Amino acid sequence: MLTIRSSSQSSRFALVALAGACLGLVLAACEEPPAERERDESRIETTQTRAVPATGATQQAGLVEHLALLPDADSRGSGVIMAAIRGGGFDAFNDFGERVLQSSGPALTSLAAVPAFDLRGTRLALMFGTDSDRALRGFLVLPGVTSVEDLPLDTDGIADPVEGVCLYRQGTGFVELALLHAGRRASLWRMTDGGGERLSLTHSGEIALPFTAERCAAADGDLVIASMTGGLARVNTDGQVRADREGVAVENFAFVELYGRPVVMVSFPDQGVLGTFDARDFSEIANIEVREELSIPGLRQPGAIVVSDAPFSGMGFSNGLAAVYDRGDNRIKLVTRDVLARAVTSPE
Repeated sequence: MLTIRSSSQSSRFALVALAGACLGLVLAACEEPPAERERDESRIETTQTRAVPATGATQQAGLVEHLALLPDADSRGSGVIMAAIRGGGFDAFNDFGERVLQSSGPALTSLAAVPAFDLRGTRLALMFGTDSDRALRGFLVLPGVTSVEDLPLDTDGIADPVEGVCLYRQGTGFVELALLHAGRRASLWRMTDGGGERLSLTHSGEIALPFTAERCAAADGDLVIASMTGGLARVNTDGQVRADREGVAVENFAFVELYGRPVVMVSFPDQGVLGTFDARDFSEIANIEVREELSIPGLRQPGAIVVSDAPFSGMGFSNGLAAVYDRGDNRIKLVTRDVLARAVTSPE
């Protein structure tokens, strides 16, 4: 603040008047046209926080790196939540939160699931992951979730290390996987059963990426990719970037359609919320806070996340669920998909 001192009363009045006139000229020169001010205000973005109740929680798990949902179409109450544990192995939980299996296995850097695949006359759940050696691995979840066994894959054609894997497409008699590699590229591989000792993997395509990614998800023929440094991007099979979002550090995300709206949900552990973005242009929708409900604890530090639209039970999860690992208490928190969909798609 500028203070003007003078021994003369008249000079004080003159200086004050002069200062007022100068201030008026400065403000007039700096003032923008009304239309310009309106444009500036329209660029100001605010992120809403919308609260949803926790619907369920599992018993304490090991330190969870990745999650997969394996709903059972033949028996709605038999779906399981699979957790890949840091250091190796799997924990499996039912939708009541009870642990139904602990199994050994390799430490995985990514995980993808195929809830049902007809394999030699038996309908089985499959999982795919990348291990610490950056090699593709396959797993069978035996009926009744009695054990997790290695799925023999013919991976001889995959020469480059794999940073991550996701399910790209599934059809009659095949599963197509997207593998992420260094050097800003993804490769597509089709798995089929040729009757041999190992399931065949055939190279079916290449996709150029705008950055090297560690996470991916299929989105209507496109590939949504993410990394801690590259943010989010949506790429078609020709390598064209349909949408991107820089400045977002993404360690864990899930792609899902909620009431017809394609959504990417990102875990923000430091904020304790799930960020939601429209998967068509990555515009921000809202932050989702999962709060305590009755005796079910809320979500404190979200980590691994997975969402399914398939029925998990005849009760609260009949239209699917979201499962999120909470680093705050080593439990997996569950939210019904309908509740999540209403919070994400409700009018602002």
